[in-house]
Amino acid sequence: MSHTSLRTRTSLRQLHVAVELAGSGHHPASASAVGTRPVIGPDYWLDLTVPVAESERLDLSAYPRHVVRIRAADLREAQIERARIRTELADDGRDPDDVTVLVDLEVLIAADARSARRELARLDSEWGAPRTPVSLQYVGTPLGLAGLIADITAAGVADGVTLLPLTLPGVLEQVVDTTLPWLESRGLTTTSEAVDQALRSFGLAPRERELAS
Repeated sequence: MSHTSLRTRTSLRQLHVAVELAGSGHHPASASAVGTRPVIGPDYWLDLTVPVAESERLDLSAYPRHVVRIRAADLREAQIERARIRTELADDGRDPDDVTVLVDLEVLIAADARSARRELARLDSEWGAPRTPVSLQYVGTPLGLAGLIADITAAGVADGVTLLPLTLPGVLEQVVDTTLPWLESRGLTTTSEAVDQALRSFGLAPRERELAS
């Protein structure tokens, strides 16, 4: 289902963009296609965006839980699942807005969509067969990914995403260099210093920041 058909506005909340970085053998990204990518241990999860308030800081281990990760085959399924979770919270006497629902999104991006599709085909070849995505999947450009993330939150599909890069560190670099700045330039989110932590995990330089005059 095209994400453009889900543009109906709902009440907007803070947009969260997180990433799950895979360790050795824990995710398709650990296949040989990622080349010399360093082993960084077990999968770990980072919110790449700054919470508007301390109460919106995401902690996957908190109890009672205030962040829920979901997987879905398409946007409509994710939207229905988020609605179900919010209904259950209300039935339990909790404010649904106290819980952030993030949908997992497999990502493969490149400078142009054709290159991204070609890379996916190469990965499928190395894996021996086309793999079935574990959740939503986006194959395209960094700006196209930014638009999809914006639509996901605007339409109430989820309160944000956990990105599952299919190759590293290339996808992560493009998310940091292009996707997050596009979202930030439109006032949808603020990039956290956690991105530098993620980049350092692959021996990459942190972002360059403009110094205040």
